[in-house]
Amino acid sequence: MRPPAHPLLGFVRTLFVTLLCVHVFISAWLVATVDAVYTQGRPAPTEVHSLVAVDREQTLVDVRMEKATSFILYNLARDGSVSASDGNASDGATEGNEGSEPNRDWLSLGRSAVTWSLVALVLAEVLSLRRTRTTTVLRWMALGAALSAVFVAFPASYVASLDGFDDSGNASDASPGVELENSAFVHTESSTTVRPMWIGVEVSMAFSGYDLGLVDPDNRSNVTAAPPAEESEDARSFLALESTFSVGFGKNMDALLLVPMVWWMCPSVQRLTKDMGELAPTPGIEPGSQE
Repeated sequence: MRPPAHPLLGFVRTLFVTLLCVHVFISAWLVATVDAVYTQGRPAPTEVHSLVAVDREQTLVDVRMEKATSFILYNLARDGSVSASDGNASDGATEGNEGSEPNRDWLSLGRSAVTWSLVALVLAEVLSLRRTRTTTVLRWMALGAALSAVFVAFPASYVASLDGFDDSGNASDASPGVELENSAFVHTESSTTVRPMWIGVEVSMAFSGYDLGLVDPDNRSNVTAAPPAEESEDARSFLALESTFSVGFGKNMDALLLVPMVWWMCPSVQRLTKDMGELAPTPGIEPGSQE
C-alpha cells in the first residue's frame, strides 16, 4: 500500500535514486561469454572459455583454454595454407584503407552517453523536489534518456566499435562467420538456437565438417566432391564443435527499472505553486476553501 505523502519522503526518494545511479555507474555495463568445446575430431576434447566485460573505463577480456594438448597437435598436423586467404585481395584491402580517416571511437561515445544520462537523471530528481509540472515531465524525460542510453545506445556503440564492417558496408575479414566461410571445410552442417534471457540473449551453435587441411593434397578434390567413407584415412578430418554465446547487460543494470517504483513509494507533498497557469493542490485544503 502506498504510504501517505510527506515532505521528508521527497528527500528519501532523491537519495535512493542517486544511490541507484551510482550503483549502476560503478558496475559492469555489458557482459559477454563464449563457451566452446570440440566434441569430435582431432581437437577434441579441447574447451575454450572467454569472458568480456565492459564498464565505464575499460574493456576486460579473459580467455582460457582447457585440455589444449589435442588442439595444439591438431594445429601442428594441419596444412594451414589451405585456408589462407588470397594475398592479392588482402593487399588490395590494405591499399584501399591507406589514407582513410581513423575510425570513430564509438565505445567512448556510448560511455559518455550513459554517464551524462545518469547525471541528468540525478539532477532532474533534485529539481523534482519543487513538485511542479515542469520538473515532473523533466524527471520522466531524464529517466527515458537514461534507459535509452543504457539499453540501446551503449550496446549499439559497442557493436560499432568491433569494426565488423568496412567502409563499403561489407563484412571485414575479422567479422564473426567470415573466417568460417573462408576456411577449408567441406560438407559442413550447422545449427543455431537463440534463447532470450533476462536483459540479454543466449545463442547456442553447433558446427561440423571435414577439414581439408587434414586431408592429403592428392585426395582433396575427392573429399570436396563427396564425403569420405567411414573409417578411412580421410574420414579423420571430420570435426565437430559446440558453442554457447551469451551477451547481456551487467547484473546491476536492471536497477534503473526500480526508479518508477521508488517514485510511487515515496510521494511528497505538493507545494502551492503556480505552473502552466494552474495552482497545484495543497493537502488539507479543499479547492475553493479559504483559510
